[in-house]
Amino acid sequence: MQEEKLNYLKNLNLLLVEDDDELLNKMKTILSIFFKDVFCAKDGHDGYEIFLISNIDMVITDYVMPNINGYELCKTIRKKDKNIPLVIMSNYSDKEKLLNVIPLSLAQYLIKPVSYMTLTQTLVSMVEKLEESSYKLYSLTPTLTYDKINKELKEDNELVPLSKSEIIILELFIENKNKIIATFDIEYSLDPKDNKSTQAIKSLIYRLRKKVGKNIIINIPGFGYMYKTD
Repeated sequence: MQEEKLNYLKNLNLLLVEDDDELLNKMKTILSIFFKDVFCAKDGHDGYEIFLISNIDMVITDYVMPNINGYELCKTIRKKDKNIPLVIMSNYSDKEKLLNVIPLSLAQYLIKPVSYMTLTQTLVSMVEKLEESSYKLYSLTPTLTYDKINKELKEDNELVPLSKSEIIILELFIENKNKIIATFDIEYSLDPKDNKSTQAIKSLIYRLRKKVGKNIIINIPGFGYMYKTD
């Protein structure tokens, strides 16, 4: 059962935030075994920037860091995403810190140093947190579902192939349902360093709309696009 849950992680991205270079590199090496990608930052400010522009599924962060600490980072992330699994690490068990993080609904609070066994058990807890929140399956229509863990779109249980870019954009719409998303934001989500043409974005949206339905992703002339659920 544990191995099955850990296998879920192969299609997920993790944000790891830690200001100790040695520990950051060590944990990245271990976590890269399980995750599709491990994004790293050395403080909460940079961590949140990565969270905003990348397709992050889980977060592990140190508590005490410069600029923005782990508690503030998780609190800010939780305002945008109520279900994403969050784990905070600390060098010592501090009653006040533990009380602070209770409202964040963490998957785990870890005391450093963290053993390999404790880390893998924590990853299992994070997967279970996803399952509890119905994160895995998202219903776009009564017959169309998106599996967030396996990155699969299915129509009546039949797989609908999605490109990597289509997955990024579909998840952007799901995370911002009933909100207008500007073409610039779509471009930035695909690759902050690559300026795609307006026509390229239109072509991508056109292909995605053919797969999920034109009435789900609608064009807002002069502004952008919206995933409309009501």
